[in-house]
This record gives sequence, C-alpha cells and structure tokens, in this order.
Amino acid sequence: MFAAYTELQNAQAVKEFLVKKQVVHPDFLPLKELGYIYFPITKKMAVPKAKVVQTKITFPPREKPRTVDDLLKNKLSKEELELLPRSQEIVGHILILEIPEELTSKEKLIAEAYLNINRQIDTVVRKEGIHSGEFRTRTVRILAGKKSKETVHKESGVDIKLHLEKTYFSARSGNERLRITKMIKPGEDVLVMFSGAAPYPLVFARNSDARQIYGIELNPLAHAYAHENIHLNRLEHKITLHNGNVLTILPKLKRKFDRIAMPLPKTGEDFLPIALSKVKPKGIIHLYSFLDEKDIQLYAQKIKDIARRSNHPVRVLRSVQCGQFSPGTFRVCFDLKVLE
Repeated sequence: MFAAYTELQNAQAVKEFLVKKQVVHPDFLPLKELGYIYFPITKKMAVPKAKVVQTKITFPPREKPRTVDDLLKNKLSKEELELLPRSQEIVGHILILEIPEELTSKEKLIAEAYLNINRQIDTVVRKEGIHSGEFRTRTVRILAGKKSKETVHKESGVDIKLHLEKTYFSARSGNERLRITKMIKPGEDVLVMFSGAAPYPLVFARNSDARQIYGIELNPLAHAYAHENIHLNRLEHKITLHNGNVLTILPKLKRKFDRIAMPLPKTGEDFLPIALSKVKPKGIIHLYSFLDEKDIQLYAQKIKDIARRSNHPVRVLRSVQCGQFSPGTFRVCFDLKVLE
C-alpha cells in the first residue's frame, strides 16, 4: 500500500492536498508514529511537504457507516429486506416511513433500525394516510423514539416549528421554496396564499430582499405555529399574517402584490381569479397542481383560459416538476406572468 508521510506540523496541509486530489484511501485511517503521520493513499504521486512510499504498515480500518440492511439482515428474510422503504421524509428530528403491508408485523423492528443509524432522528413515525380534509393534514403513528409529533425543522437559514398532524408541511418542497426565493426582486411585496406554519414566508423573508411578505392561512392551529415561527426567527418586521379564508381575507387587503405564491396543489386553480385581481400588472404568480406528465400542457392551457376569462391574461413562463406525488403524478409549479 502507498502512504504519504510527513511531520505532524505539516499534517493538515498534506491532508487537504490528498482530499483535493481524491487519493485518500477509503478503507483505512492515518497512523501517527514517532513524530510522523502516515496517510494511506490509493496511488503513488508527488505530494508537497510529504514523501510517498510503499509500506507494509497495518493501518487501522476506517469504520464504515452502518446501514439498515446491516442491522436487519439476520432479522428479516431476503424478500423482506427488498421491501424496506428506501425513500423517507425527514421533518426536523422526525423520520416519516411508509411501511408496506407485507412488513407491518416488523414495523417497530424496522423503525428501531432507522433510529439506530441516524443520529439526527429522535422519533420514527409511520404515515397512516395521505394529506386530506379541509386543512390537508395527515395522521401518523409513532413507532420508535420520543413520543412527540412536534419538531423544529431547519431549512434555508430558518427554524420551522410544527406538529405533523396539526399543519400541512412538506420538507421535500424545500428546494422549491428556495427556487422561488431566488426569483424575488428587491423591494417586492409578496403574498403567500395558504401559508400554513409559514415555511414559504420565512424562507422568503430570510433569503430575499423583498420589502414585505404577507401570508393567509385558514387553519387556526397552523396559523398559531406561523406566529410562533415568526417570533422564533425574529422576522416580525418583515412578515404579516392573516388567519381566515383567502376568498374572504384577500378582498379586504387594500394593496396589490408583485408576486403571489399559491402552494395548494389540489384546487389551486379555483383561487386563480382572486389572485389575478390582486397581482400588479406584469406581476408573477406561482400556481401549483398535481398532474400526470402528459397533462401538463393541457393544464397550462386551462390556466390561460381561466386568466383570459378573468380579464387578466397571463403567459406561462415555465412549468417546473418539483416533487412526485405518486408513480406518474408530479407536483408541478406554473410560473405565470400577468400581461395586463
């Protein structure tokens, strides 16, 4: 095996060079001996401040990360291991699992394994159903860890406190929130319809130069968390929240907005006319829907027809697939520019 060795005073510089060149041996750790440090490497090469030699030194093995399969290989059959959930959602310190029916009898064993390998997780829950009801909330059941469904999720420089069953929240929409944030121009007034516990307002306020962010949320429990989150992140000066139905609250607001986000994928188009009435000329609307890929263009035309009938024609700047709801069905955002 090749090794680069140097005096201890040069250790950090040599290590950084080896990492940059991607020649650090993945299976073994460095070894200190008689005032020198030996770095196991994968090939012979010149290394500044070090000598490279071929050695028979026995390096300590690098501990490999344990996997769920490692922990369960003697407890589940080969067929059961193949059914393990590979894609999970992590909200704060809570891991949300979708357990196949075939593994229901082993769900607690599986949950304990996930808890064991992930240090940032305090609780593992099982998703009992999809988001539903007036407030699009969901039911989860605790399988392992702390008996709490409340957590603080960190995203894009903000802390979002929430309860999994009291407000709608998707950690998987984090990249989408940041995508819109990067489009916000200095001085914009931005409205978030269906603002929930305020993930969109918080990320917008922290990471953009918007003048003011407004949110409207129907669910009183989610709205309460939103107020707590604004205080938690010290953004009271930049975010204004309203609790109630968008159709009732929005007409009462004596202002128009440069940008409106509508993160309600199920029936968002039903609220497009009122959004159009409150966006400034040349303003931007971000409208979401759950769609089969083949229906995206048809839906874009539907949006344009609604806008035309509302006397506020729009141009579809782009459609962005920003998450998968089910096989073949995607969460799609339409970025709309109002023409008049």
